[in-house]
Amino acid sequence: MEFTKEKVDTIQFWVLNVASFVAQLTIAMVNLAMVYHLRSFFLLSADKIGIAASISTGSYLLFCILLSPYTGHFRPRNLVEISLLGMAASVGFFASTANLGVAYVCLAFYGAWMSLLWPQIEGWFSRGKEGSQLSRVSNAFNFSWSSGVGVSSFVAGLLVERSTTLPFFVSIALFLLVFLMIATSSALVPGIRAMKSEKEENRTSDKIDESTPLRFYCWIGVIILYTGMSVILTIFPLYAQDVLLISESFTGLLLLFRGVATCISFLLLGKFGFWHFKKRYIFLVQALFALSCLLLTGFSSMLAYGLFFFLFGILFATAYAQSMFHGASGSINRSQRMIVHEVLLTVGTIIGAVLGGYLYETFSFSLVLLAIGIGTLVVVFFELSVAFASTKRAVIA
Repeated sequence: MEFTKEKVDTIQFWVLNVASFVAQLTIAMVNLAMVYHLRSFFLLSADKIGIAASISTGSYLLFCILLSPYTGHFRPRNLVEISLLGMAASVGFFASTANLGVAYVCLAFYGAWMSLLWPQIEGWFSRGKEGSQLSRVSNAFNFSWSSGVGVSSFVAGLLVERSTTLPFFVSIALFLLVFLMIATSSALVPGIRAMKSEKEENRTSDKIDESTPLRFYCWIGVIILYTGMSVILTIFPLYAQDVLLISESFTGLLLLFRGVATCISFLLLGKFGFWHFKKRYIFLVQALFALSCLLLTGFSSMLAYGLFFFLFGILFATAYAQSMFHGASGSINRSQRMIVHEVLLTVGTIIGAVLGGYLYETFSFSLVLLAIGIGTLVVVFFELSVAFASTKRAVIA
């Protein structure tokens, strides 16, 4: 069967997007189920759950950094396949052990294997694309994985109500399904199988680096919004259970509002380019997030939380898209840039889980929101100061 370049690109586009949807659905289901499993099975408090949840993200961060000099030498699909098998094995051991120390080790391995997944997929689909084409494929990918997160919150809630281990065994089957999808498409489509490593690709290319400095502001934004995301996914379920007294499935439904808003936003961001290379939209997203956190401290109704999650979904999608687009745009080392993107969002995840868990256990959920809101406003103030000083220097020069 003949495969033109356009046909290979189309097949690859759909394979990577379906794989991203299922993989992120699975990962998010594991993460949410882990919170309930650590509480009900190991009887951990909120602050200890926050620390435990940070083991996999900390391991992910560490191995993204440690492996970054070497991953560019391998074909993306091979690293993705290894990652999926490694995560499936780690989840299986975690769900099967009654020893907390072994569970912690499993979480560390889980994060390590995951470090081979997202930077490689992100570098894979964005290779050779710029401008509107880069925006289209980036936000198609973003829509895929965010859809997975949105669906997983509700599905995980339903499964956890039956058993805290059931979501883990469902996740193993899904990881293996994605592995088979990647392996089969690579075997059947020569163009996908022939995808070179990034190092080899760059040796045969004469493209020069034309990166934008706006990526630095976007990277700060993705740390901030992922801090909020970590609090919502790790600390809020405990708050909902302890204080709001709502079921796991209803908590999953609330989180679904955020997922729907994120998915819709990614679709729209892919269609419109008004936000490309615009500083004001980067700062606006961060400021609105800070203000929404501060406003929510005065409310405790389900309607208020539903509206907050919906707005957060929009702001989160925009910050994530800004980081991915401006980080990749003009770069010749896409996988390296995606590693930076993943490292920084992981930093935000760890800050949210550890600091949020401590503040919630010691004080209250309102104080968690207050700390994030005030901290974000301080960061935005310094960003604006730097941007103003840079513009002034450019005018004088």
